[in-house]
Amino acid sequence: MNIKSLLLGSAAALVAVSGARAADAIVAIEPEPVEYVRVCDAFGTGYFYIPGTETCLSIGGYVRYDIFGADLWEAESATGDGTYDQDVRFSLQVNTATETELGTLRTYAELRYDWNTSEAEDRDDPSSGAADGYVNDNSYDLNHAWIQLGGLRLGKSDSFFTTWTGYAGAVVHDTMGGGYGPFDTNLISYTYSGGNWRAGIAVEQGNDSFTDTDTTSGQEGWGIQDYMPHVVAGLGVTFGMVDLAAVIGWDSRDDFGGELYGGLAGKVRADVTFNDQLSMFVMVMYGENESAYTTWANGPDTDETLAIYGGGSFVVSERATFNFQAGWADSNSAADDEWSLVGNVAYELVPGLTITPEVGFYEASGTDDGDFGAGVRVQRTF
Repeated sequence: MNIKSLLLGSAAALVAVSGARAADAIVAIEPEPVEYVRVCDAFGTGYFYIPGTETCLSIGGYVRYDIFGADLWEAESATGDGTYDQDVRFSLQVNTATETELGTLRTYAELRYDWNTSEAEDRDDPSSGAADGYVNDNSYDLNHAWIQLGGLRLGKSDSFFTTWTGYAGAVVHDTMGGGYGPFDTNLISYTYSGGNWRAGIAVEQGNDSFTDTDTTSGQEGWGIQDYMPHVVAGLGVTFGMVDLAAVIGWDSRDDFGGELYGGLAGKVRADVTFNDQLSMFVMVMYGENESAYTTWANGPDTDETLAIYGGGSFVVSERATFNFQAGWADSNSAADDEWSLVGNVAYELVPGLTITPEVGFYEASGTDDGDFGAGVRVQRTF
């Protein structure tokens, strides 16, 4: 064996030993499994699976700034002069949905935080009435919080009388003249949908039931008086470009403190979608004025009131939509009827940011002329 062979053999042996020792020094670590967030498209856009569960979650909301003025929508300063009415809101909306053997299990909650302008009050003696001027203050509202399994829903929401037919037009001030029904209430409702038709029923607690000893108005609010709830029932059908919905509400209260309470109210709404640009609606409402569901009441409690709302939306361009709404209510007296008209243009400046200038006119029953208002809403939706 020569020197060259000996050196090559020694080098090979050293490499083999070094490689064996290096292999012994390396310890393979098994990476822990990571579950990435998965998109859930079964319930619409914006949902994702909560990691480790089969529950889908979506989180959204908006931040809104309103500034309005003129006679109809102005605030009053301490000197009695008109000034801007400005309101800011943050809304947080949370949805969950899960498929179960008994149907879809859903929850929905909306929290609203407002910094708003309101009429000043005498803080030391509220019974003395309103003081001059305005105040800016925080307010908090649990607007919705309900659980739904299949068609059964229970929790806090707007009245079934209001939601069954939809609210009104796509305008900021859609309740001029009393609106189209009450809002906040605890309720239990059931809705059944079969093909192109639907039906629903709800029992409701109303909102606030108390006696104000400082006045002679008796029971305030529209809360129930005992264990008998208010009852609301609705029907709906869709055929072609037309959707029809009807609802009736029964206020279960009895007369109290010399005041009239309780009674029936109902409304029928028709929506027509002509094409991708134009849609219109008309809503005919009639009810006993003592019923809490007749929010458009325009006369004494012993009367009944007929009212009509109508309006629509026209898509002007990819970013701009013109919305309008008109309202009328019978005066139930020799005075003039009640009228309202409001319109706006919702313009999407950039995706998620909409600027909506709006103008309106309202003439109350018994007045010689009406008031105008104008302003703008800026809303960032996420």
